[in-house]
Amino acid sequence: MKLPRRFGPLPHVRYRPEVQHCIHCGAALRYSHPVWAKAIQFLTGPEHVTNLGCRCSNPACPFGRTVYRSARAEARQVKGSGYGLDVVVRIGYLRFSEHRTREEIWRELHEQTPVALSERHVQNLLEVYLALLRASERDPRDRLAATVDEHGGIILALDGLQPEQGNEQLWVVREVLSGTVLGAANLQQASAPFLARLLRPVQETGLPVLGVVSDAQESIRLAVAEVFPGVPHQLCQYHALREAAEPLWEADRHLLVQAKKELRGLREVEERTRCPEQPAPTDLASTVVLDIVLALRQVVRERGQLPFAFAGLRVMDALGDVGATLDRCLLKKGTPGWPGCAPWSSAPSSAAARKRPSYGRRTLGYVSSRTGWSPRRPMRLSPRRPGPRCGSRSSATWMRWPQR
Repeated sequence: MKLPRRFGPLPHVRYRPEVQHCIHCGAALRYSHPVWAKAIQFLTGPEHVTNLGCRCSNPACPFGRTVYRSARAEARQVKGSGYGLDVVVRIGYLRFSEHRTREEIWRELHEQTPVALSERHVQNLLEVYLALLRASERDPRDRLAATVDEHGGIILALDGLQPEQGNEQLWVVREVLSGTVLGAANLQQASAPFLARLLRPVQETGLPVLGVVSDAQESIRLAVAEVFPGVPHQLCQYHALREAAEPLWEADRHLLVQAKKELRGLREVEERTRCPEQPAPTDLASTVVLDIVLALRQVVRERGQLPFAFAGLRVMDALGDVGATLDRCLLKKGTPGWPGCAPWSSAPSSAAARKRPSYGRRTLGYVSSRTGWSPRRPMRLSPRRPGPRCGSRSSATWMRWPQR
């Protein structure tokens, strides 16, 4: 037999009814008996809560046996449970908003709150949360009244989420035009009787159903034909496009595999560039090579999605952009501030020396040499002749170097 949980001395909290007089005859209410009294664990700590019941003090009142209780006390706890409603809501939030596992929820409550519970009882309180969530659902006829007036009825979509191994499958019934969720349940098996049981509450609302959209699974077709006979049942456009794009998807996947094979030499390049004694490169050239290797690895990690998000095409475009960037860098032959590149010089540079060389190794008024930059005889230009405008590509033909 399970022993009652003992907390020691607890603060006592008593609640009286919010109304002070009988709603039938107007007489004053008087205390009758405690409706319930128990220890409840809240996120702030355990408390001993008592809900005091009162009855009408008028002996002639026809409703003298009616018991009035506190609504605040009822809102703090769940009947038959020793945990407060805030604990139940916190568990539901961690599970469905932050997608925590049962062990992670139990560990957070154990480390951050004074709530004492076992890991197995987290699952029980999670079921209580789902029951409260289901009981709080409103009548869908009020929410879908505008949709029915505009379109003459509703269109249902029925689909299930692929579960993890060993878990139940979540099935959802949704109204397509408004996006309203009309029903959801965890089903152990997606057979026609279980799906028909999920669709039957929608049928009982009396809303006109114009059609049903699904992936045309056999069990879904049988369930829809049983619950909504004569209603058109259409294959989902998304599933149809997925099936149509399967050949293109396979070709794109093959293209991605070939691109990955071409880049298998990146590991060898990285091993030759990175020094084992130093985790980070010290020279700028090695840093650029490692950055390019990292960029290429990130490119081939693209993942596609059916029907038309092809990863192989995106990878080829990205590889083309990286290749164009490398070509531009090789064409520039480095930066003047980097040792070892073509335009670099150990001598102090001037404004004229920083200009890019043109016409071989000659620049405007200077000729480069192995030892540095030496001034030469300035360039002479021939007189202006009629011809193309100055600045155009053809005007460069009138420029002449002086003859030695």
